[in-house]
Amino acid sequence: MKKITMITTLFLLVLSATFADKVISADQLSAGAKDFISKTFPGKKVQYVEADFNSYEIVLNDGTEIDMATSGEWEKIKSYTGVPASVIPSEIATYVNTNFPDTLIIEIESNWNNYELKLANQWELYFGKDGKFSGQKFDD
Repeated sequence: MKKITMITTLFLLVLSATFADKVISADQLSAGAKDFISKTFPGKKVQYVEADFNSYEIVLNDGTEIDMATSGEWEKIKSYTGVPASVIPSEIATYVNTNFPDTLIIEIESNWNNYELKLANQWELYFGKDGKFSGQKFDD
């Protein structure tokens, strides 16, 4: 009985270590991720990276947080200085500029079927992948 318990415990420890996120250096990012960061956030430096099997969690020196696939496709960007306009689809940018002028987009998340935005004024906006507005809520 002790052998089975010990083997099970050892197996679980090895399994958890295998699936744990790993801190890596900025040099170890994929070419796609490095390219995205250099083009989208010029002048910013990577401070911290956690790598998983097929994704990264990246923090830049200005506090911007980026979740992205290893291929370089972003999944979520959070920046209190504003999400770069280059990652916001034009239909969505037009809607936000028209209905919430002079309001920063501080977070954008791309899901399989929609975009979710958080604005500096605490509004959350939802759009389809086609850029069409689908709803909003106030996040108090």
